[in-house]
Amino acid sequence: MENKKTISDLLLQHSGIRKANVVAAFYPMKSEPDVVPFLRLLAGEGRLLLPRCGENCTMEFFKVTDLYADLASGAYGIKEPNEACKPWVGNIAVFLVPGVKFDRNGGRKGHGKGYYDRYLAKFPGSLKIGVCNAEQLQEEPLDLKEYDILMDEVISV
Repeated sequence: MENKKTISDLLLQHSGIRKANVVAAFYPMKSEPDVVPFLRLLAGEGRLLLPRCGENCTMEFFKVTDLYADLASGAYGIKEPNEACKPWVGNIAVFLVPGVKFDRNGGRKGHGKGYYDRYLAKFPGSLKIGVCNAEQLQEEPLDLKEYDILMDEVISV
């Protein structure tokens, strides 16, 4: 019987993630891959950044060291860093990005509010990794807008 790798296994093996001093990730919605075991490891290493949504479809990342103590229910019912967490100031080498659909060319469709596209535009040199379930990854290219940010790679299970 073959051992199927989890999304956390694949992320842990990624050389860009292993080398990064911090990783900007996301707390998953029910339709997204369960990256919580991976988040727990990054938090324990002091390398986890998670987003908090603000007004006017803005987003900011915060350092999270404990997935239970540092998180609260936020916008859209997604767990976000609570008010005690400090905003991250500095470079972010790696982003793990959720989405509704991805294509094999790095195209990504989110939920339509542009949170990630606006934020990622500030970090053009960062490694952007789309993270999805296999059924969210399609062969044919997505119809993208000029402001949609391409992923450098997409990891799925």
